[in-house]
Amino acid sequence: MKILIDEEGKKIYCDESQTNDLQTYAGMIKRNDIANAKPGSKIKSHLKKEFTVIEADFADKIRRIKRGPQIITLKDAGVLSSYLGIAPGSKVLEAGAGSGALTCYLANLVKYEGKVYSYEIRKDFFELTQKNLESLGLSSFVELKNSDVAKAKEKDIDAAILDLPEPWHVLDIVKKALRPGGRLACYLPTTNQVIELLKSLEKAKLSDIRVIEIISRDWQVKKEAFRPSSEGIGHTAFLIFSRKIV
Repeated sequence: MKILIDEEGKKIYCDESQTNDLQTYAGMIKRNDIANAKPGSKIKSHLKKEFTVIEADFADKIRRIKRGPQIITLKDAGVLSSYLGIAPGSKVLEAGAGSGALTCYLANLVKYEGKVYSYEIRKDFFELTQKNLESLGLSSFVELKNSDVAKAKEKDIDAAILDLPEPWHVLDIVKKALRPGGRLACYLPTTNQVIELLKSLEKAKLSDIRVIEIISRDWQVKKEAFRPSSEGIGHTAFLIFSRKIV
C-alpha cells in the first residue's frame, strides 16, 4: 500500500490491488506513476496537483482493516502488549478475536518465531479476522480457531488476553495454559464486570493484580490555536492484569 500526501497533508491510500488510474478530489492520477514512484518522490494528478508518495507501514495498514465488532484500540493494545511483555518469539493466547485488530497487532509483535493462538466462537467474526490477517500477511503467525477458548489445549503460554464479557468462566483453563510466571490480561468495559473478575482472580490464586484505564486526548496542532482537540477517545475499557505464580 502506498500513501499519497498533498501539500496540505491530506492523504490518499492506494492498495496494491488497484489496477485502474486513481480518480481523486484533485484529479486523475495514473496508476503507473503510483506504482513506479519511490518513497519520498513526487507525482502529479492531471490537474497538476502534487503529491509526495510514501510506503504505508503497519500502523497505517492496521487502521484500515475491515471492521465488524468494536475493536481494541491502539492505545489499549500498546499498553496490553507492554504490560504482558509480548515480544518476538512470544506464545500468546487470545480469546474473543472479533474484527482481529488485536490479533493482527499481536502477530506483528511475535513474528517470526512466536505464535498467537486465537479463539473466536462466532463464524462471521472468525472469517473477518481471517481476512484481515491475510490482508496484512500475518496468517502464518496465528493459529486461528473458530472455537470456544474453554476447549483450549495450549501449554507453556507466555501471555493471555481475554476480550470476553465473562472471562471468569475460563480462568481455570487459561491458568493451565500459562507457564509459571505467565501473565493474563482481561479487557472489560464496565466496573460491574471488573468487580466480578477480581473475586474470581483471587479464587484462582492469580497474583500481581492491577487494574488500569487509558485515557487518550489528542491536541489540535495549529499555529493560531494549539489546544486540546474537541474530539477524542475517552473510556474504552478497563485493563485488568494478573500473573500465574503457582
